[in-house]
Amino acid sequence: MPDSLVSQSEETPRATGDRAAAARILARSFYRELRENGYTARQLLSLSTELIELVTQDLQRERQEGVSVRVA
Repeated sequence: MPDSLVSQSEETPRATGDRAAAARILARSFYRELRENGYTARQLLSLSTELIELVTQDLQRERQEGVSVRVA
């Protein structure tokens, strides 16, 4: 079953590990692509900070709504 159809509560430890590995690969590919297209380390840091802020806002919103959040 595709990951998009499996709820977080149904994920097995292996599926969680697979997602973590996929996230690392995606991050490295994204980084490499941006660097190859002229983004500076400072610009990438700014982008990373913005992504962290967006994720933080989602987590805060979920906490306020009483939704439990699992971090892999």
